[in-house]
Amino acid sequence: MLVSTIVLMVAAVLSSIISSFFPHFSINYISIFVGLIIGLVPFLNGRILPFHTEVFMYIVAPLIYFEGQSTRINMIGKRLRQILETAVLLVIVGTVFAGFSVSLLGIPLALAFLMGALSTPTDATATESVSEGLIVPERQENILKMESLFNDASGIILVTAMALWVKNGQFNYQQTFFDFLRSAGGGIIIGIVAALVMISFRQFLGRINHNAYNAQILLFISTPFFIYFIAEELKVSGIIAVVCAGLMQNSESIRSRFITPRQFHNGLVLLRLLRELLNNTIFVILGLLVVRIIRDDLIIGNTNSQWIVIGILLYITNLLVRYFYGLLSKMGNKGSIIFALGESMAQ
Repeated sequence: MLVSTIVLMVAAVLSSIISSFFPHFSINYISIFVGLIIGLVPFLNGRILPFHTEVFMYIVAPLIYFEGQSTRINMIGKRLRQILETAVLLVIVGTVFAGFSVSLLGIPLALAFLMGALSTPTDATATESVSEGLIVPERQENILKMESLFNDASGIILVTAMALWVKNGQFNYQQTFFDFLRSAGGGIIIGIVAALVMISFRQFLGRINHNAYNAQILLFISTPFFIYFIAEELKVSGIIAVVCAGLMQNSESIRSRFITPRQFHNGLVLLRLLRELLNNTIFVILGLLVVRIIRDDLIIGNTNSQWIVIGILLYITNLLVRYFYGLLSKMGNKGSIIFALGESMAQ
């Protein structure tokens, strides 16, 4: 595990160095390329352990937390209806249309819907990877940012429900609805309560010991890991929890920026450093996984062409669903295309 972490960290730093020589290329694509190289070199590939979903999510969690921290909490209230439409309703509609489209190829309906759920739009990290360096209209940028903060929870719950459908042969609508309310609502509560506890403790520590600056920094870094772990152990959405905690942290930062300006500035520098390091690591892992998936023959023989067709169909279906949503939301033709591509390209 230690060797794997060191290799990935070095690869992430190398991606940043290479990116400085090619400022017109997104650093995320460079990180994927570095991951591909590591996967193709047996010596390096062998130094990195197999990945598990839980490990990957512990890298994503702090990134989502930092993204929430950079978002003003009052923006959530102003765009609550829009968030529910895009992060919940649009995900469900996309899953339904994608599922029925894939079923036309002879895939069993339950399995087709599972594929549709897996193709739902992803988080803010991947969304930023395709928009970095581009000029995105403010309306579309805000919608995509708000949506990508919360759509992971609805996507994960849908995938779980569809997997149970495949396993048990029936789809439990009522259970899925209550699972969503429990997961999302529980995540919100855990995130807010945990953030308040951590914020209060940091403030208390600062009052009783003005030299506890490093301790506060370490506490800040460990917060998203701690909150995600607690939420997942309580069987609620860890992603929603860290997003809500990040939003609460943003509220505190705005109030304290003039009280402790040095600490606030150093916190911003640290935040940018951690975001770049973790972001690069994620995309290095993605590049490595591409090589491993192909090399392990998960897509073999005559099934290659079928899986390619399914992938293209899922992508096009989600693209069209998002495009028509943009038209219904009066974004105009150009705005709807930008909105559709903004998340669909991140898939």
